[in-house]
Formats: sequence, structure tokens, C-alpha cells
Amino acid sequence: MNPSDTKQEKVEVKVTEPIQEKEDTTPILQVLAEDDRYIADRMKSQPKTLDEILTVKEKRYAPGEHRLTLPKEFKVYEDRLAFRWLNKKKRSLDDAIIKGWVVVNKTIFPDIAKKSKYLFSTSGAVEKGDAILACIKKEIAESIRKAPGLKSSAYLNSQLNKGNTPLPKGQSGFYKPEDTTEKEDDSGVGQGLQEGRDF
Repeated sequence: MNPSDTKQEKVEVKVTEPIQEKEDTTPILQVLAEDDRYIADRMKSQPKTLDEILTVKEKRYAPGEHRLTLPKEFKVYEDRLAFRWLNKKKRSLDDAIIKGWVVVNKTIFPDIAKKSKYLFSTSGAVEKGDAILACIKKEIAESIRKAPGLKSSAYLNSQLNKGNTPLPKGQSGFYKPEDTTEKEDDSGVGQGLQEGRDF
């Protein structure tokens, strides 16, 4: 084919005004890793402008208070409920929930959620760092706290009450290890099995 035989067509290009795209107002769904989600959650509760950062004052605690002191909004419930900070790890939460602890959230305390804007996190719970607030009925909490002491006392009493005779003076009744050293017979050989001699 000869290049002079080809017909060249002229393509006319029309220049028009650029098409203006509508501003998309639909929310973009983002899939965040757990750490990224945690950071995004924390950023929502932080100051948004430089002026807000500069107006923040240092948090001062009253004597006897510290970072994990029960928030003052929950002090009115202390006569009926016991509060406790739990570690946010799955194992800690599962163990506490099995024992009856309930994670404090907006649905349980709606009146506090309305009054205090920053107390509850976006998850709906009260969180401080790696700790999350939980509550339980006061009587149940007291029985949970006393259980190890009662178990220990019962075991000690059962050990002390063994036998009908009182303990001799100077003996405590606690466990004493028995002498399990091998006794030798008249021939000077031990009575246990010995490799090479017995098998």
C-alpha cells in the first residue's frame, strides 16, 4: 500500500465549555482498620481549630482524685450500683460480663447522655484510654468481692478441724511435706526401681 493512496480525513474538533459536575453529597463509606477507627473516634472529640486548642486548660484533679475516678455524673447512683473500670481487651470484658458486670452506655443512662455531651464515646460507652466503665448491683458486687476471702476461710477452717483431737502445741495445722526420700534396706540398696539394675 502506498502512503500517497490513503485518504486523510480531517477531524473537526469542537471546543465547548467544560461540563460542570454536580457536587456529590452522598456520604463516602470508608472501611477503616481498628486502629484507624480508634484514632478517628478520638479525633472527633478533640478541638477542631487552633483557637480551641489554645483555650484548653490543664485538667486539675481534687485531692484524692485521679484520671480514673468515677465521673461525677454517676455519683448519684453509687448507693445502688457499684462501678468498675474494665480493660477493653476481649478477655477482660468477657470475664466481667460472665460475672454480671454491665458496660455503662447511653441506653442505660439516657438522662446523663443528654446532659453530658462529651462523657460517652461514639461507641456509646464511657471510656478513658484503655479502660471502659461497667456497673453491677451493689449487693452482687459485694458478694463477688467477698467470695475469695470466704473460700479461703472455709478451706482454712476445714484444715484446722480435721481430726478429733486438738492440735499439739506449736503445730499450726497447715500442710507439712512428707519425707519422700528413698529408704535403704539392710543391703545398702534403695528400694525403688533403678535403671540398669531392675530394667
